[in-house]
Amino acid sequence: MTTRRITLEDFAKNKTLSEHTRRSKEVARALDAKAAALPYARTFTSVQFEEFVTELTPKRFELLRLAFKRRRSIVDLATASHRDQSAVSRDVAKLQKLGLVTVELVANPGHGQMKIVTPVATRIAIDASLEAA
Repeated sequence: MTTRRITLEDFAKNKTLSEHTRRSKEVARALDAKAAALPYARTFTSVQFEEFVTELTPKRFELLRLAFKRRRSIVDLATASHRDQSAVSRDVAKLQKLGLVTVELVANPGHGQMKIVTPVATRIAIDASLEAA
């Protein structure tokens, strides 16, 4: 078995690696500048956090996981989750409002348009402090 080294050229050629590098540099610059907020991170107040936790139901979390595996349409998500398409559409709208997914309208040849759902992050982390502010 031969091993191949990853080069900077590989990062330039690959869209995913290139985007990851660009975003990582933005975060590093913000950390160096001791910025109050980091790019690609959200900070919630206690009220927003309560709403967030309430809105992120197990069924919506399942939709996030399914969309993370690959870009999917609302119909694909409904089929994969064994749920009604209108219920999935409402849940995707909630996830979009929470800032967890983007929804892109794309042409569906012969059928008009379809909505493609893409998660905005690969990870959700919660760091809660119980100390008084």
